[in-house]
Order: sequence, then C-alpha cells, then structure tokens
Amino acid sequence: MSRWKKVKSLFVESEDEAPGTRVPQVDEAELMMMELPAGEIGDLPPGASGDSLGKGGAIDFQPLYDEAGIPNTDEVEALERFLGGIEDSLPQASKLAAAKAFLSAIGKSPNDVLRDAASKIKVVRAVEQAKTEWVGAQVSEHQAAIDELLRKAEEHKVAMERLKKELEDVRGQCAVEEGRLQGARVFFGVMDKLEAAPPPPPAKAPKK
Repeated sequence: MSRWKKVKSLFVESEDEAPGTRVPQVDEAELMMMELPAGEIGDLPPGASGDSLGKGGAIDFQPLYDEAGIPNTDEVEALERFLGGIEDSLPQASKLAAAKAFLSAIGKSPNDVLRDAASKIKVVRAVEQAKTEWVGAQVSEHQAAIDELLRKAEEHKVAMERLKKELEDVRGQCAVEEGRLQGARVFFGVMDKLEAAPPPPPAKAPKK
C-alpha cells in the first residue's frame, strides 16, 4: 500500500469496519483540499542550482532543507515511519488514535506536521522549478544549435547542387569541343595518310 493510500485509509470509511470503530467519512476531494496550494513555491536554497540538481541521480533533499533554513525537525518523517508500521487490520478509529498518541508522545501537534511539510514542499517545488527552467534554457540552446546546423547543412546542399550543375555544364561543353577536335583529327589524319601513300599504278589499256 502506498503512503498516500495509507494516509487516506485513516479517514475514508471502509465497509469492513465494525460499527463504533469507524471515523467520520472524508472523501478524497476533501483530502486533496488539505494539500498545500500549487502556487506556494519557496526559493531555491543557497548552493543549489538547476545545473547540479539531479546530476548524481537521486536527490538528497535533507541537505536542501538544511540549506533553506528549515529547523532541524522531522515531524513528517517520524509520522511517515509510524504510519508505515501500522497494521492494516487495525480499525480506523484505532489507527487514528494511535497516530494522535504518537504525536503526543514526541511532543508534537498536527500543526507542527503541517508547518514542517509545507516548508519542505516549498523547497521541493523550488527545486523542480529551478531544474525545469534550467533544462528549458539548455534545450533552447541545443535546439538553436541544431537549427543553425540544419541551416548550414541546407546551404552546403545548395552549394553541392550548384557545383554538380557546373560540372555537368563543363562536361557537356568539353564533349562538344572534343568532338569537334576529334573530327578534325580524323579528317586531317586521313588526308595525311592519303598524301603519304604511293600513287596507284597506271591503269592498263583494255585488250582489243
């Protein structure tokens, strides 16, 4: 069971619960309203940058919380570990009572958890926003470089086609000129051969 489902199971009524062991039903829409509004984003902690975030794989958020000046508290993490250990078979009312008792035992209140979670969520969103903006800028630069390369490639293709056409024109002209010269060579070669040959013997008079 995911952590979200574990939390939700504390408040959403189950048909399997016996009478008297159920807590008032809260639908999922009401639970979603408890989340921190999307527009609340913090500042990126000093020392963090969109370039470095996520480069090493998994992000270690705790140092980011420390850099952001969030008090060294772990209300969210402590409650999360506690909820992860609650038996699914316990009645809803028992689960909720156990969660309240746990908070009381560590000297915390639900508001402490709310504040701790809100502060950390703002840092998480700042991290995501910084990475999004940095990646967007980098992608734009790479796309601009690709566009420039494509433009240059197109210029080279046009130049190549122009050179090929020039070559074909030259080949055609050369073929015509060579044909003219070869014709002259053949014509005058034959004439020279004829002039160098001995004259044919005189024809004999026919016998009467």
